[in-house]
Amino acid sequence: MNPSRFDIVTIGGGMAASALGAAMAKRGARVLILEKETNFRDRVRGEYLVPWGAAEAVELGLRAALVQSCATEVPIVDMGFGPRPLIETTPQKLPSMTFHHPEMQETLLAQAENAGAEVRRGVTATNVETGSNPAVFTSNGGEEKIRARLVVIADGRGSTARKWAGFSVKTDVYPFQFAGVLLEGASVSSDLAWFVFNSEFGLVAGLAPQSKNRCRAYLGYPTDGAFTLQGSDKVEKFLAETRRVGPMFADCYAQAKSVGPLAAFDAGYTWVDHPYRDGVALIGEAAAVSDPSFGQGMSLALRDARVLRDALVGDSDWDRAAHRYAEQHDNYFQATHTVCCWFRSMFQEQGRAADARRQKAMPGILADLTRVPDHLFGGPELPMNETVRARFFGDD
Repeated sequence: MNPSRFDIVTIGGGMAASALGAAMAKRGARVLILEKETNFRDRVRGEYLVPWGAAEAVELGLRAALVQSCATEVPIVDMGFGPRPLIETTPQKLPSMTFHHPEMQETLLAQAENAGAEVRRGVTATNVETGSNPAVFTSNGGEEKIRARLVVIADGRGSTARKWAGFSVKTDVYPFQFAGVLLEGASVSSDLAWFVFNSEFGLVAGLAPQSKNRCRAYLGYPTDGAFTLQGSDKVEKFLAETRRVGPMFADCYAQAKSVGPLAAFDAGYTWVDHPYRDGVALIGEAAAVSDPSFGQGMSLALRDARVLRDALVGDSDWDRAAHRYAEQHDNYFQATHTVCCWFRSMFQEQGRAADARRQKAMPGILADLTRVPDHLFGGPELPMNETVRARFFGDD
């Protein structure tokens, strides 16, 4: 094996890796992106990018390419309290964005290639070597050792490569499932997304319009054995349970048909504290998986790419720079985790204690919606202190 040498090698070619690869290649770095899939297929993924994530796409120089190729800008969201104009009410002054995930992946990989990154598809990574001179081993008809100044692991929530690199994982498990399916022909407005919690049933439903008369429908539900939503034979059950969330979902799915798989995933969180060690950085869901009920995953992935880019560009000592990225990642991920757990406690949890919590807080929230922390749309840097928590839970 004659080792190749790059500045950055990424394991994975999804949103986080492609965004980082494009950003660093634009700045002259020699980047190699390794992607095992030759064609991206439809799977249930996040496809709604909130305004603070859209701002990260702007900072990475990717927003225009997404809008021109596959993204739909969605300026209004309704969480059951009435339409909210996002451009007027978020710090970023931006709409949300939606897209079909495989189309987004192809767009961002193309952006990375156009910026000068090398992309190899159909390549399987088999191991990682850590240390001052890290490397990735691949198998594609023959074994190759590829050395890099920095190895970046971005192979998703079930990351195998982070195990090779010796990272330990923490979890916050919650008995909740989150399902999704791609629909065609639903009666939806292209400028409005719905994300509604129904605390009575412990359900959350979402609807994100896309181009080509499609939308991505989501449903979160307790893992209590009452039902499961997996496979094409459960689509009607999915739609029926979604209609229970609220009247806004009653009519819009009347003529809809599924055009993709129905799949469900465990909710909760998985993360690595300080996602950098010995020449290897984790980004995207390899670094931290957020509860899909709250739609923060893609924004966190783009934040990872942008923060790591800024750290590497700003410091010639990449070991020190990558440690700085990991410190910042811990801060914004834990802020997101904390606020989403507040939402889970208020809107999803069932039982006497949860009912009492809502009875105490909801009158104040309905009278003043600013009591609801806006981190889901405005970003993890918003204030998050005891005053914010007390206002939300009615303890002020």
